[in-house]
Amino acid sequence: MMLQKLLADFCRRKYFGGHSSPVQIGVYRPSVLSWSCSRKQWNYYKNFHGKTSDEIPDEVILLLAGGVVFHRLIQNLTSEGRRFWDRVEIECSMEVQLTSGVILIVGHADAIKDGRVYEFKHTRVIPPKPKFEHLLQLNFYLKALKCLEGSLIYSGYTSEGGLGIKEFQTIISNWHVQHLINRAETLHYLLISDTPPRCSCRDHRHEIEVL
Repeated sequence: MMLQKLLADFCRRKYFGGHSSPVQIGVYRPSVLSWSCSRKQWNYYKNFHGKTSDEIPDEVILLLAGGVVFHRLIQNLTSEGRRFWDRVEIECSMEVQLTSGVILIVGHADAIKDGRVYEFKHTRVIPPKPKFEHLLQLNFYLKALKCLEGSLIYSGYTSEGGLGIKEFQTIISNWHVQHLINRAETLHYLLISDTPPRCSCRDHRHEIEVL
């Protein structure tokens, strides 16, 4: 379907930027490290390491950047003729020293305003509290950008079919940051030793699927 292809190509540019080979073992994304299944993470890096973004299937691209249209809408907000946000799409990174070398965690914070970092999430149903995987991402951005406060902004559909938005404010949690770093270290060792972890999903689907 042409529309799906156009959207996937847009998401490629938005999610990966100009990187010719965007998936590299040793360079890890908070959005992938936040996945609850380590086998799903392992599959992603093992299957797409060194490949161009065009070689990554459209359905995988759309999964990775599923909320990109909503992000674009929020990031382009204006107030009284001025841009609402101070900055959007802020790249940030963190080096992690291992006994065998250095790995890098690289991500993009969605927006900053008045020193607060914002992360946008589009969901079917707005959760009653922030999701753990989203707190991992947000706290990484807070640490990497040296900010103390952040907000998770969820959007979802209401029972009437409209769009609802809810904000959860938080302060930096070094525990969440360290947990994400630990995931990166574990994933790296599993990848370089070519040791696939067991899928933690109930049906073990990631032991037979790419993602």
